[in-house]
Amino acid sequence: MNLTEIAAFLHIARFRSLTKAADEMHLAQSTVSKRLQLLEENLGYSLIERGRGIKRIQLTPEGEEFLAIAERYQEVAHEAAQIGKTERRHNLAIGTVSSANMTIVPQLCKRLLAHDPPICFRVISLHSMEMYEEIEKRNIDVGFALVEQVHPSVIVMPCFAVPFVGIRLKRSGDASVVDVRSLDPGECIFVPWGTRYQTWHDYWFHAGKRPKATIDNPYILFDLLSTKKQWAVVPMAIANLLLSSDKFEIFKIDPQPPDRIFFKLTHKYPHGPTRNALEIFSNFLSEELATRYLGVYTEL
Repeated sequence: MNLTEIAAFLHIARFRSLTKAADEMHLAQSTVSKRLQLLEENLGYSLIERGRGIKRIQLTPEGEEFLAIAERYQEVAHEAAQIGKTERRHNLAIGTVSSANMTIVPQLCKRLLAHDPPICFRVISLHSMEMYEEIEKRNIDVGFALVEQVHPSVIVMPCFAVPFVGIRLKRSGDASVVDVRSLDPGECIFVPWGTRYQTWHDYWFHAGKRPKATIDNPYILFDLLSTKKQWAVVPMAIANLLLSSDKFEIFKIDPQPPDRIFFKLTHKYPHGPTRNALEIFSNFLSEELATRYLGVYTEL
């Protein structure tokens, strides 16, 4: 199996025609057909349906399954070919949950962009459990997860904690600390902040009315919190974003929900070229927690 055979198959799969694939590749149709045949012989199964009366090429079930592999193969080969062709620079793949994308991650990215020599990076939004798998596969180099798990190849470190606060439209003269039992669950805009928060919420509101709305994107709160009866619970970092609109106020809840803990994930054996970038990233993270997010995030 080689790149010329893979390219022939991908063109055939795209155009569903040997003639169009050959024209696009500027090759004879017989050459493209031969490359497909060699690929099938190497794989040990057919990739396209063959038989009388088939006017348009159809992939076999194996061909459909192999298509995604062929695309990845070509992409990886392209990346490998670029090594040595560009200036030497650090590379970093960062996995993050969506709420971190709203707060600390953009600031870290700004620091990476300003670093000299350049640090090329990719930011990939993932669920916490996906993060562990992607670290093990080395598809990402560092990740922020909200769930602590044991994986043989992943280093899991508690990184920082953020407190939860209540958020609502501005009122006049109301207390800054609110007894949880005085909150109307029916007026809550509920955001599922994870298992620890869900346990706290279920304990205090198990016998009350259900929230009218449940959302998984806290950005929506900017528009949904529209009456003074409504309220929501958000991490302090996101509350600060909401406060920037000058429409909202925050309040502490007594007893308050447990802090939201972020875990930093890295591979036990990072690739040599990424070690430097990981160290720079960790230093930037500590500086952000100690300056810009002092009082919002607590470094653990």
